[in-house]
Amino acid sequence: MVNFVMLLFAGLFADVKGQENTGGFITDQNGKYVVYHQEKAIKLDDKQDFQSYVSEFFDKKAVKLNAEGQERVTVEGKTALKRHATIGNYVAGAVNYKLVFEKTGDGYRYWFTDLSYQPYIKDRYGKVVPAKVKPIPLEKDMTDINQGSWNKQREYAYQTISTLAENFNKHLNRIDQPTVVNIPQ
Repeated sequence: MVNFVMLLFAGLFADVKGQENTGGFITDQNGKYVVYHQEKAIKLDDKQDFQSYVSEFFDKKAVKLNAEGQERVTVEGKTALKRHATIGNYVAGAVNYKLVFEKTGDGYRYWFTDLSYQPYIKDRYGKVVPAKVKPIPLEKDMTDINQGSWNKQREYAYQTISTLAENFNKHLNRIDQPTVVNIPQ
């Protein structure tokens, strides 16, 4: 009985620092948060222009596209983070990302990396504008006081990026779909 009480007491004060809250993100070998997806079911033609498929999904003014050969495209952009960890439901900031899209032998794969959070504030006129601070990498830990709200922001960022990834995947699944042509009579 004494051993059980001692074990319970030691368990309460165990060091849980190694069990960090990533908000749902996967950590790569460099310690950065990543959202990764690989699709093997789609057969892609060698002659298809992948940069055009990727650029159809993204607004060309809001992102920066780089073609690295015929089998790799990188996109740098940002998406609005509509939820906020504190009181209020407004655009809380933006999540900056880098999307790497690669063609593989039997399909494609893509991942979102270099994720950072750009907070927004209200200016003196009541408009929500980007704060004049550098974007905060999502991997960075905050102080103990701010850690709870920062973990919530990570979860909201993960939901936003995974929604973007799902929509991007739906767009890419249209590649091998037949197109319907309406002929006017």
